[in-house]
Amino acid sequence: MSLMEQLLKLHRVDGQLRGLRTRLDAAQRQVTAQDRSIGALRVQRQELEGQRKQAQARTVNLEVEAKAMEERVERLRSDLNASQTQKQYAAILSEVNGLKNKRTEVDEKALAEMERTEKLATEIANLDEALAEREKVRQIAEKELAEREAEISERLAELQRERDVAASVIPEQAIALFNRMADRYEGEAMAQIEEIDRRSRDYSCSACNMQIPFESVSRLTSSSAEVVQCGVCQRILYLQEEVRGALAKK
Repeated sequence: MSLMEQLLKLHRVDGQLRGLRTRLDAAQRQVTAQDRSIGALRVQRQELEGQRKQAQARTVNLEVEAKAMEERVERLRSDLNASQTQKQYAAILSEVNGLKNKRTEVDEKALAEMERTEKLATEIANLDEALAEREKVRQIAEKELAEREAEISERLAELQRERDVAASVIPEQAIALFNRMADRYEGEAMAQIEEIDRRSRDYSCSACNMQIPFESVSRLTSSSAEVVQCGVCQRILYLQEEVRGALAKK
C-alpha cells in the first residue's frame, strides 16, 4: 500500500471517529451549558438571599429602635404629668414631639425594608422555579448524553483502534502533518484535486478552490512516497485514481 493510500485510509477512519465524537461533544456541551446556567442562577439566588437577610435584619433593628422610642415617649408622658413648671413641661413636650417625628421616620424606613424583603423573597421564589426547570432540562440533557455514550462507545473504541493501526504504518513526519491539518480543519486534513480541464492543465483544490500548479499534480502521479500540500490551505492533496491513472499514462 502506497503512502497516499495509507493516508486516505487514515483520513476515512479519522473522519468517522471525529463524526462520532462530534455527536458526543454536542451532547456534552448541552450538559455543560445547563451547568453554567444553573451555576449562574445559584449565584444570583445567593446574592438575593444575602440582600434579603440584610433587609430583614435592618427591619428588626428599626423595629427595636421604634419600640425604644415608644417606651421613652411613655416615660416622658408620665414626666409631663409630674412636671412642676411651664419651662419643664415645654422641654418634655418638645422631646416627646421630636421622638414622635423620629418614630415616624423610623416606621417609614422599617416599612420600606419590609417591602424590600418581600420583593426579594418573591424574586428568590421565581429563581427557585427557574432553577427547578433548569434542573429538569439538565437531567434530560444528561440522559441524552448517557444514551449516546452507550450507543456509540463500542464503535468509538473500535474506530480508535482502527485509527491507531492506520497511523502506525505512516512515517512520523507525514502523520505529524496529517494530525496538524486534521486539528486545524476539524478532520478535513486532505483535499481532492479537482480536474477542471485536462487539456489546459487546469486543476484546483476541492477544499479552498484555489488553483493547483500542474507540477504539484504531476508529483502525485509518481510512485514516490511524497506528500503534496495545497499552497494556500496546506491540506494534503490527493488525486482520484481514475485521474491519476490517466495522467500517469501520459
